[in-house]
Amino acid sequence: MEHHVYFAVFGFDHDPRQLDLLLGQSADDYWHEGESFSEAFPDARRRENRWILSSQLDHTASHRDHFEKLLYKLKRLAPQLQALEPDYRFGIGVSHYFVMDDPAFYLPAEILDGYETLGFAITFDQLGLDGSHGTGN
Repeated sequence: MEHHVYFAVFGFDHDPRQLDLLLGQSADDYWHEGESFSEAFPDARRRENRWILSSQLDHTASHRDHFEKLLYKLKRLAPQLQALEPDYRFGIGVSHYFVMDDPAFYLPAEILDGYETLGFAITFDQLGLDGSHGTGN
């Protein structure tokens, strides 16, 4: 089973690659509004632009390992994230199956505290990045 934990910036109208300059790092993935999700579903289209940073760990790594590696990467980006204009939204996304994959899943306090220090409230309510919890700015 695959694990997915990622950070995304969204809520903007320009090419997501422009954020590479603002954040001082290339994204691991870019979404462009209107592009197809996949060849299997060509009519399914992305509804927004996104700049995505992931842990880049192997998909067999645990969710905890993904969260820990992503936190390390986000700590280096903290000053740039604080400098983003208020109309940019961002948040942490996690796969919806994390509990099914590992029923004993938990994140230690030091990882949760690290995200909180960066301004992220980590919740597992499955509302998505644009929900009322777990988004920055």
